[in-house]
Amino acid sequence: MTSKSGRDVCGPATFTACRETSLKSSAKVDEEGLQIAVCRHGILLQGLNHYRGEIYVYPMFLQKELAEVANATFFYMEVACRYWSYLEKMAAKFPELQPLTEMKPFLSVMHAKAHTGKCEVKWGGRSLEGAGNTVGDEVEQVNSFLSRAALTTKYMTKSARADMITVLAMQWNHRKVENLHKTLAKRFVKTTQRAQTEVDNLVSSKS
Repeated sequence: MTSKSGRDVCGPATFTACRETSLKSSAKVDEEGLQIAVCRHGILLQGLNHYRGEIYVYPMFLQKELAEVANATFFYMEVACRYWSYLEKMAAKFPELQPLTEMKPFLSVMHAKAHTGKCEVKWGGRSLEGAGNTVGDEVEQVNSFLSRAALTTKYMTKSARADMITVLAMQWNHRKVENLHKTLAKRFVKTTQRAQTEVDNLVSSKS
C-alpha cells in the first residue's frame, strides 16, 4: 500500500484537503482544526478535531460513524473524486469498511467548479440521480458560523474550547430546527417551479 504525503490534484487544481498522510504541524498547537459532518438540511451531526491536518482518515471516520445512525445514502465532499479511490483501497484491505462504498458520492456544486470538466460531469451532484437540488456546500455554512470563535478558542484550554464549540454547535442546530419548516417549504416551491420549467423547455425543444 503506497501513501502520499503531498497535496493531491485534480486537473490544474491543488487541494490542501486532499492527502493520505500529513506530518504534525510545526505550530505550537495540538488541535489544528475541525472536521464536521452536516446533513443536507444544514444540521451539524458530528465533528472531530484535526491533529494531522486535513487527511482522508478523518472524513472516513465520520462516514463510518454516521453510516448506520443517520442512514445516509449520499456522501458529498469537496474532494470526493480523490477520496473515493482512497476509500475503495481501504475497503479492499478492511472488509468492515465495504458498506461505506455503497453510498453515492458527489462533489459539492461550488467546489466542483475547481475540478476538471470531466470530473465535474462524472462526480457532480447535478448529474447524480436522486441528489435533486442538494448543493453539497452546507458544511461551509457551519464552518463560517463556527469560525467566529477561532480567535478566542485557540487560546483556551482543551475543555473550555470543547465547551465553547459545543455551545455554538447547539445554537446552530437549534436555529436550523426552528426554521426547518420554512426552509423545506421554500425548497419545495423552488424545486416544483424548476421542474416545471425543465418540462416546458423539453416540450418546446421537441416541437
